[in-house]
This record gives sequence, C-alpha cells and structure tokens, in this order.
Amino acid sequence: MPNKPMRLSNMHKYKKLLIIPIIVAAILILWFLIYQLVFNPYRGTTDKHVEPLPLDATLTEKQVLKDMDYTIKTIRSHHPAWLEKDNEKVQAVEEAYKNERQKLQEDGTDSYTTLDEWRILSGIINKLHDGHTGVLYKSDSNCYIDDVTQVEKYGVPVEINGNPSDRLLKDFMGLFSYEGDEYARGIFIDIIQNEAYLKLLGVDITDGVTFTFATEEGNKDYHYSMVPYEQVKGISQENDEQWVDYEIDKDNSLAIFTLKECNYDDYYISTVNQFFKEVKENKIENIIVDLRNNGGGHSYVADEFLSHLDIDGYNTWACAIRYGIYLKKYDASYSPVDKKPDAFSGNLYVLTDVNTYSAAMDFAMYVADNDLGTLVGEASGNMPDSYGDVLTFVTPNSRLNLRVSFKRWYRIDETKSGQPIEPDVPCDPRDALTVAKDMICN
Repeated sequence: MPNKPMRLSNMHKYKKLLIIPIIVAAILILWFLIYQLVFNPYRGTTDKHVEPLPLDATLTEKQVLKDMDYTIKTIRSHHPAWLEKDNEKVQAVEEAYKNERQKLQEDGTDSYTTLDEWRILSGIINKLHDGHTGVLYKSDSNCYIDDVTQVEKYGVPVEINGNPSDRLLKDFMGLFSYEGDEYARGIFIDIIQNEAYLKLLGVDITDGVTFTFATEEGNKDYHYSMVPYEQVKGISQENDEQWVDYEIDKDNSLAIFTLKECNYDDYYISTVNQFFKEVKENKIENIIVDLRNNGGGHSYVADEFLSHLDIDGYNTWACAIRYGIYLKKYDASYSPVDKKPDAFSGNLYVLTDVNTYSAAMDFAMYVADNDLGTLVGEASGNMPDSYGDVLTFVTPNSRLNLRVSFKRWYRIDETKSGQPIEPDVPCDPRDALTVAKDMICN
C-alpha cells in the first residue's frame, strides 16, 4: 500500500521540534563568538617568537604612535588594574601615555628608531610597577659582553664607558618593570651584560664597552666586545636537566633539593618522587630546598613537593582573574593533602634571595605562611600581592614583545599584605646554604 501522507498537525510538531536544537546551537555559537571576542583573556595573544626590528631600524611618527596606542589599548583591555577602582598606578600610566604621545606629536621629527620606541614604551609602563607587565626586546641576535669573569668576581662596575653606574642604575629603574627596588638593583648586574639594555641606557658600544671595577689594587678597566651568548667566557655550561637536582648527605641526616626553574613536567615529578624515596630510605630528618636565582615558572611545582610532606593540607592564596570587562575574584582556599607512603615529617628549610621570583616566590610563601619550615637568606624579589600570569603580544610596527598580566594574586597571610616574603634567618644569600647547614649540624 502507498504511504499515507503525514497529518498536517504532526508536520507542525516535527518542525517545532527541529527548531529547538537549531536555536540552542545558534545561542551556543553566538556565546562562543562573544566569549572569544570579549571575555577570552587570551584574545589577540601570540605563542610564537616574532623577531623584532633591529634597534636602529627607522620608524615614522605615525608608526610609533600606532604602537603606543596598541600597547596602551592592549593593557587597558587585559590588565586587572584597569578594572580596580581609584588605582593610582593606572592613573600614573595613563598620564605618562598622554604626555609622551603629546610630546611625540609636538616634536616635529618624523624619524625614530626601534630603540626610541622601546625607551618610550618602557618609561610609560614602568609607572605600573608590575614585574610581569612590560616591553622586551627579544631578538635571536642579542649579544653580550664576551667575558663575565670580572663581573662575577667584582660585581657591578663603578663606571661603564665613563658613565657612573649609579646614574645608569637610576635610569634603568625608570625604564624597567619591577615591584621592589631591591630586585631592580639586583638584576642590574645581569642587565649591563646585555648589548640591547646597554643601548637602552644610552651607552655607546660602537667600539665595545669598558667596565671600570673597584678592586683592592684600585680601579681597573676591562674592555669587552659583544658576542652571542654561546661565545661568552666564564659561563658554566650545565646539563639541561640540572635545573632540578638533589644530593643526600646521610652522615648529617640532610638532603638538599635544588630548583633553578619552576618547570612542572614529568621529569620534575619523577625527580621529586625519587628524592623523597631516598629521603625515606636513608631516614633523613632535614631537607633544604634551594630556590635562590629561581625566576619562576609554574606554581604546581610547589604543590607537587608539598604533597610529600606529612601534613593534612595547606592554605592557598586568593586571586582575581580578568575576563574582558569582568574581574572575577576567587577566594583563598584550603588544599588537603592525600598523604603519600614516604611522607616527610622532619625539618624543612628554604633558601631565598632577591632573584627568588614569581612561582619560586609562591613556593616560599606556601612554606612561610603555612608555618611549614624555616626561610634562610634574603627577601623575595617580587611581592606576594602582585599581578601575574603573562599574556604575550607583539607591537604591530616595531614588533617588540609586549607582556601583560591578567591575574592578581593576594598573599596567603593577609596580616602581611603588601610585604615581601622575608626570611626567618636573614643572611647574605650567598652564604644561605652554609648557614642552613650550620643550623642543622650544630
């Protein structure tokens, strides 16, 4: 028999049922597009290296203004500070941007360099005092002084090409992005070894650079050429895996865990597991974690390490994350620990210095603010109450590397809000390991 035609009422029902999933799909697609264009923190970012123009490359006034506008627009639309009420640092950045833009338009010059633009943008963003937000010159062709032996021995020179280092440091602190003055002073010794930063500070290195060091025999001059990093003398070539390492001192019931970078990967996890296995097997009672000169990375390295301690859990920090036009606050929480068979119940010591930064500083804060151990050395380089989690952008003309924070962190111990992570046992950070060993052995 031939099929009977569908009743008209059934056809209407079928069409209505078909419309519902279409509407739902359209709403989901619309929401996805809105999220990507308005709320996604990563909109407009890049995860690839983009080579900047040479520092002496020529830019027009129009190009520099476009890069300035792009930089400020990007920071305004991604940085949490711009959604905070009456933030004086935001006002300082906006005022500096306005003044520099006006100065550029009134200058009457139509020829600038990448270096000029880098200096202008750095001076503006410096007013924010956010160590994770700034403009960097990241080039594959970066060069450095050809020998760091004297710098390692004598420290910061008194003069660079006849320029007093005190004046250069002052200029640097007006261009660099940092939170604490001590960190800026501490990193200055690394900055002056970099060709690009020497140029940023106005040092003429056409014929190389001369450092004048104060020595026991009086001032001594050392002249350097600029070479690729691989050709620099005095830099120890270490195995790539030695960013995390440990040693067991069974005689003194001591284990030293050295972490130079906060890389959270399978190698780190297996190293931590093996470390605590040997600690248990050798009945070690004291652990030293060396976080000196650790510039940070992933904060999960601390969580992984703390999961091996004989504790019920630990307090974590509050944070705020910017989603487009919305700043979402997340309260502090308590992270319980599922104790492992090799849980460590002995004494924990953590070594810190001014270069203990970002995720490494977080590691130290976990220990300090949860009373899990003793900190030895020097205060951390950046503040627990700070901005972070970096987004990367590229300016359209000069192709400078623009880094912008999109999260704000708050210290775990709110009674110490606004303070750096201070050591329980202050000392010269170069002596921190010796001091900690003496505390243990004596």
